[in-house]
Amino acid sequence: MLNLVRLIYIFQPKTFTIIRSKIPCIIELQWLALKKIVTRKQFLNSFIGVIYFLIIISCYSCTGDTITGSSLAPSFFGGYLESEAAVNMTLAALCYTAENNPNIAEIKDSLILQLSDSTYATGGRWELAWGPGISPGRGNMMYVAVDTTSDTIYYAIAVRGTDWEFPSNIIEDMEIWKLAKYPFGGTDDSVAVGSLAGLDTLLATVDPVSGQSLETYLNNIPNGHLKMYITGHSLGGALATLITAWFADKGFANKFALEAYTFASPTVGNASFAYHYNSILSASLNAQSHRVVNSKDLVPFGWAGLGNVVPYQIPTTVPVEIALVFDAIQIYLNVKGIKYKHVETQQPIGSLIPLNCSGGSTIGNYFCWVGFEHSKNNYLRLLHADTVKLKNVQKGIF
Repeated sequence: MLNLVRLIYIFQPKTFTIIRSKIPCIIELQWLALKKIVTRKQFLNSFIGVIYFLIIISCYSCTGDTITGSSLAPSFFGGYLESEAAVNMTLAALCYTAENNPNIAEIKDSLILQLSDSTYATGGRWELAWGPGISPGRGNMMYVAVDTTSDTIYYAIAVRGTDWEFPSNIIEDMEIWKLAKYPFGGTDDSVAVGSLAGLDTLLATVDPVSGQSLETYLNNIPNGHLKMYITGHSLGGALATLITAWFADKGFANKFALEAYTFASPTVGNASFAYHYNSILSASLNAQSHRVVNSKDLVPFGWAGLGNVVPYQIPTTVPVEIALVFDAIQIYLNVKGIKYKHVETQQPIGSLIPLNCSGGSTIGNYFCWVGFEHSKNNYLRLLHADTVKLKNVQKGIF
């Protein structure tokens, strides 16, 4: 683990600096050590563990989730279908196509080919309609796909999760230490600073050919029998939650039937934002929201339900060093009065057991489980869908 941190420091110094500057909970670990609640060795291991934990969280596009639903709004949104979830998870996974290719045209060509693959849950019926919209630093990406094979025209906004090569993604994942006002809601509606930065960045992206923003594109779609899915995995799920709120707040739910499917989504905001989200979707006649979670995925416990991780041993036996990390994060958030609340409605889909993890209570085994349970293809397997094989069009070769 220490060697990994050293490698990050040597080969990704900018990333290391960002990680170090975004971990105020280390102060709480120092306090625990000074009070002799933990030993010096445990402190040092946990100090490295904090960095390692958040690196892994970033690598696998992570954040958080509660174990119970909100009591502020309707107890659930109906309409969940596994077949729809499989389509949306596939569209979310395809966001990672050619993700590190600097050539937007090649990313677009790769995405078009992936969408045409009839072996996926999408069945080859979806076509690229807008985008990909990619931020200037390439850290954020979303696209719109369309399925015109039935009387109802189906659209989907798919948002990419974390690629830790991009420092902006790490900031979005780690900036949970401060809340900021959600600009389209009420006075008390607040979301994580990092998530809000991601939303702002996504809404500023444009189609590489037409130059249209997402909002302009949506406004220009002719009225008709329209349905819009909004989807994303992990950080992409968090940002998809904000895109869904923005979509409804802008009045687009009056034009489209709306259904959000997020997967392994981070906790996005406070209780007031969750109430706003649940209420505005409930007020729309044709709006639904499903927060799909693997019951053994660490990420959906995240900041709102972090206290459940150790008692429920998520995803497996929690090493003492990692438990200390969770304690430090909770102490910091509690001291700062930062309280997260998930939006409705949680949809558990079970879990699978990894076969390639070593077992035991080691940190290495723990993060082996974390990575497995959180992966895109694991979610697809749980939805009984074909896994995706991300490819890249480059110089005419697929």
